Amino acid sequence: MRTVHFSLLVLAWLALLLGLRFGAERWLPALAAEAEKPEAGESMPVPPKPTGLAALPAAGAPGEGGGATLLTPGTCEAMAADLRDVCWQSLARQVAPADPEEALRVCTRVAGADMLLECQADVAESIAVADRGRAEAICLGIEARKWRGQCFFGTGLSLAETDPEYAMARCAQAEIYQTFCRHDVVGEIALVDEPAARALCAREEGDWLTRKTCWHGIGKYLARRDMNEAAAACDGGTAEWRGTCYHGLGWGGAERDPDAALADCATRGPYADHCRHGVAAQLKRADPTRAVALCESIQKTDTRARCLDFVTR
Repeated sequence: MRTVHFSLLVLAWLALLLGLRFGAERWLPALAAEAEKPEAGESMPVPPKPTGLAALPAAGAPGEGGGATLLTPGTCEAMAADLRDVCWQSLARQVAPADPEEALRVCTRVAGADMLLECQADVAESIAVADRGRAEAICLGIEARKWRGQCFFGTGLSLAETDPEYAMARCAQAEIYQTFCRHDVVGEIALVDEPAARALCAREEGDWLTRKTCWHGIGKYLARRDMNEAAAACDGGTAEWRGTCYHGLGWGGAERDPDAALADCATRGPYADHCRHGVAAQLKRADPTRAVALCESIQKTDTRARCLDFVTR
C-alpha cells in the first residue's frame, strides 16, 4: 500500500509539471490560426508563454521527509502502463544534461508516438545551453513539423538569456510557432537586457503579426516584474507599436495583480485603453464577466470592439 501511495504522489507531481509545460503548447496551433486574422488596431492577444518544465527537484515527494527522490527506470517500470510515458519523458529530461544519448534512449521507451517526439524535443531543450550543436541536430531529426518547431522554440528559450541573437534565430526554424517564439524569446531577453530586446524588435523583421508580437513580448514580460520598467521600455520603442507594447504591459501586470494593473493603466495617458485591453485579455480565463465589463469601459471605439470580440469568443 505504501508503494502504491508513493507512486500516486510521484504521478501527481509529474502531472503538475508536465501540465504546466505542455498544456499551453497544445493550444498554440489553434491560437496561431486565430492570430493570423489581421486587425486594424495596435493591440492583440497572444497565448500564454509555455513555462518550461523545471529541473526535477531534489526534494522528496510530499510526506517522504524531504529525502532526495530522483526518477529511475525502476520508478517508471513500476507504474501502470497508461502512466509510464509521462514518467519516461520526465526521466529523459532528468538524464539529458549529463548524458544526452542516454536520454534519447530513454525516450525510445515512450510508447506513444506523439509523446516520443515531445520527449526528444525536451532533451534538445535541456542540453541547448551546454551543446547547442547537438540540440539543433536533435531538432532537425524530428520528422513531425509540430514537434520540430516546438523543439527549436524550446532551444531558443533556453538560450535567450545568454545569446539573444542565436535565440531569436532559432525562432526562424520554429515553424508554426515562429511568431509566438519571437514573442516569448524577446520577452526573456528583455528581462536581462532590455535595450537588446528593443533593438531586436526595431529591426522590424518578418510580417505584420511577427513585428507586432515582438513588442508585445517586451511589455508583457517586463510588466510581470515591474510595470514602470515595462512602460519605460514601451516608451523607448517604435512609436507604431507602443499601443501593442502597452497591451502586453496590461496583460503581464494583471498576471500578478489585476487591480494594481488597472490602477496603473489609468496613469498611461494615450495608452490607457491599450493597457486595459491587456488586463481584460488576462482576465478572460480567470474572470470572464469582469473581462467583458472592463472591455465595455474602454473609451476608444475600435479598441473596445476588439477587446469584446476577444473576451467573448
